[in-house]
Amino acid sequence: MNGTIGSNVRVGLARARRIGSYAELQEQLHRDLLAQHPEWIQPDGNCPKCDDYDRRFAELISFFRTGSLDSVQRAA
Repeated sequence: MNGTIGSNVRVGLARARRIGSYAELQEQLHRDLLAQHPEWIQPDGNCPKCDDYDRRFAELISFFRTGSLDSVQRAA
């Protein structure tokens, strides 16, 4: 395994352990998307593609919070 990939995985796992809520996880995902895809950011600072990911993530979380895993599976 490439040392860079292994260290990135370890850093990601350490960061994941520090996230204590869905809101924190969503914020982290949003920051990571912006960092990984600066080309998605419009000149005015908006990121519609990131907003779409945020909405989809929030929908998935709401399904899991209500225990509607069947709904998630049907939507896939």
